[in-house]
Amino acid sequence: MKRSEQKQETHRRIVEIAARRFREEGLAGAGVQRIMKEAGLTHGAFYSHFESKADLVAEALVSTLARERERWAEDAAGLPGPARLGRFVARYLSRAHRDAPGAGCPLPSISAEVARASAPVRRAFDAELRETLEQVESAAQGKATPGRDAEEAHTRAAGIVALCVGGLLLARAADDSELSDDILQSCRRFATGRAGGERE
Repeated sequence: MKRSEQKQETHRRIVEIAARRFREEGLAGAGVQRIMKEAGLTHGAFYSHFESKADLVAEALVSTLARERERWAEDAAGLPGPARLGRFVARYLSRAHRDAPGAGCPLPSISAEVARASAPVRRAFDAELRETLEQVESAAQGKATPGRDAEEAHTRAAGIVALCVGGLLLARAADDSELSDDILQSCRRFATGRAGGERE
């Protein structure tokens, strides 16, 4: 493997590890030293790949949310708009997603911290959130009333994404498993009703 290719592979591994740790431990909890140690590198090697932790956070956000959108698109391929929305809701507000924060969407894990983060991190977050909303909005378009398509689809998409993120966050925070399950189920039923899609 060429030196440049090896560096790219190392860079990708750092981003992947950081993305998982940010989702599991939050932005403040996942320190650069621990991320680099897990990658088999020294703390000093970090600066040959990134100028700051903020740069790593921004890149991890872009990478993770783009991958989540790709997964949803593959999972819902061929379904009509409302059913695509229903599939998104069912998978997002599931026990499997709740119980594996390191492998899922980063929005419930880091949004509160991003609100206090540096400008580059917030810009990256905004751009990726818009892309996610546009993807959900595209699926919502099929349920909208003629003449009001764009407005209704946008409202539905923003509401469903906010409900899914907030619902998952509360379900993870609840210590009582029955309460957590109830939050997931209630949010799933409400969001699925708004999506007009499948029920699971």
